Amino acid sequence: MPLTIEDLANELGVSPSTVSKALNNRADVSLKTKERVRRTVQELGYQPSAAARSLRRQRSDKIGLVVNYPIHRVSDFLAELIPGMATVAEQSEYHLILYTSMAGKAERIKSLCRSREVDGIIVAWPPGSRETVALSQLMAEEEMPHVFLPRRVAHDGVSFVAADHVQGAKALTQHLISLGHRRIGFERLPEVYETDRDRHAGYACALREADIPYDPSLVISSTSADPQYHTRSFRTFLSHPEPPTAILFFTDPMAINALSLAKEQHIRIPQDLSIAGYDGILASGVTEPALTTVEQAVSDMGRLAVDSLLQLIEEQPRTPIQHTLPVELIVRGSTGANPYG
Repeated sequence: MPLTIEDLANELGVSPSTVSKALNNRADVSLKTKERVRRTVQELGYQPSAAARSLRRQRSDKIGLVVNYPIHRVSDFLAELIPGMATVAEQSEYHLILYTSMAGKAERIKSLCRSREVDGIIVAWPPGSRETVALSQLMAEEEMPHVFLPRRVAHDGVSFVAADHVQGAKALTQHLISLGHRRIGFERLPEVYETDRDRHAGYACALREADIPYDPSLVISSTSADPQYHTRSFRTFLSHPEPPTAILFFTDPMAINALSLAKEQHIRIPQDLSIAGYDGILASGVTEPALTTVEQAVSDMGRLAVDSLLQLIEEQPRTPIQHTLPVELIVRGSTGANPYG
């Protein structure tokens, strides 16, 4: 059984309160007694109770990461996000606790707030703007500091960390235009709300600035609820009466899957068709050919989210913190000149 303060007190022949005061370096305990307590702690291998310490401080020293999306669909992103978050949490002597299966379950988040299991919450992949604002208000009413990521939230009163998806999609589209492409397919994913709208806005802006007419038939909406969504968009683009010469997929995994499908159909990438992804996951650099993409600073996003949350935990009153991080266009071998000039 672990040693208790009472065990130390019995060993030293003093009261438990004296031991506690000595351990907390209280001024009303003599240096001699503090030194006796310190030696005995070392000799007996005593470890203070983290639970008791947290109760006294009214802190759990834990941060909750609530994944509000089916986790298997974001595992690649999480693999880069969590190390960044954990690094900052550990440096601040906080533990990072992962909560899954929370998608669309505001009551579970409310219960998490009321249990005080954590001192703050980071919600990954929040719902649409209206629902996110309502969820933010719920956590604010429970006095739970919180930050959303990796989506922009269109409300001044909500803290978030996101990437500049308008600029990212615009840069990708401009890159393809510079290669001579005029028929550029664009895959949307409406279920990710602001991120989808921002990327579509960047795509449309690049076309407009290049005086290329926007063709709605080259824009396809996908859904991860479709069991065939990894292949359906690519096949739909290819079945178009005038197929695109370049395609921007919503995520790297979608684009990587398209590279495999193209190989099966003897479509040369990029000689016959250019393909680009989005996110900059590690796997995008080892495909054949390597994938052109937009890289989000995912690890930095995780670090900044924890930094922001810790600031909100300490701050009174709490002022919303909003960060939009720049992205980087990564040009690789999957995009090339328009084969039709």
